[in-house]
Amino acid sequence: MWWGIAAWPVDNFVKENDFTGKTVIPFCTAATSGIGDSGNLLEEMTGTGDWKEGERFHGGASESDISSWIESLGL
Repeated sequence: MWWGIAAWPVDNFVKENDFTGKTVIPFCTAATSGIGDSGNLLEEMTGTGDWKEGERFHGGASESDISSWIESLGL
């Protein structure tokens, strides 16, 4: 995350891929920046896929924290 938006390498990745028929759930780690509007901006860039609200984790997030979040998604 760079100031609440995804870093440019992520922008390039979503622009170059087709997410049709896929569920996309963005997530990141960041020391200070929140996830901001990055998921919505990435969704606009690609125009494909079923984008869900993402999650930002601190760099020290535990495996348990991440597992709990994944389980809460109900996928």
